Amino acid sequence: MNLIVYLYNIIDSFLMFSFRLPEHPLTGYWLGTSALALTCWVIGEYSIALAFRINKAMIKEDVRKMDHFQELSFAALRSGDKSAFKACNDIANEAYGKSFFTQITLSAASLWPLFVALGWMQHRFSDIEFAIPLTGWTAGYFSTFLFCYITIRLLSGKLRRLFCQS
Repeated sequence: MNLIVYLYNIIDSFLMFSFRLPEHPLTGYWLGTSALALTCWVIGEYSIALAFRINKAMIKEDVRKMDHFQELSFAALRSGDKSAFKACNDIANEAYGKSFFTQITLSAASLWPLFVALGWMQHRFSDIEFAIPLTGWTAGYFSTFLFCYITIRLLSGKLRRLFCQS
């Protein structure tokens, strides 16, 4: 555990920069949390791209196998061979499941920066809570970071659709 605290202390000076830019502490907290969430999003996107690039051949092979056996199953169905259809369809479904779960697993590559950021925020901001008006509830570092991260993810999706339309 001391190694983790040591690493957090090393990266602390870099991460705290955006928190200290504004004079007002609350503004600094929100700016820093937003900057940290944006950084996590960028690192996560690059991690997904790298993971897909490394596994590209395997994914293509799984999709090729799925398409091949799906076509074979349709051909068997058209010819009336139900046992061949079932055998080919089972293999196609297995390839589809493998491809589907591989892509889900690779998509999880975008999440690792969140755990590092939240660990650092716990180390730095675990005692800070904000009152939520009219509710009597409070929100800590986790809630505020999650709000910023989800907002950035939603905005990035909208911006991607806006700028990447062909």
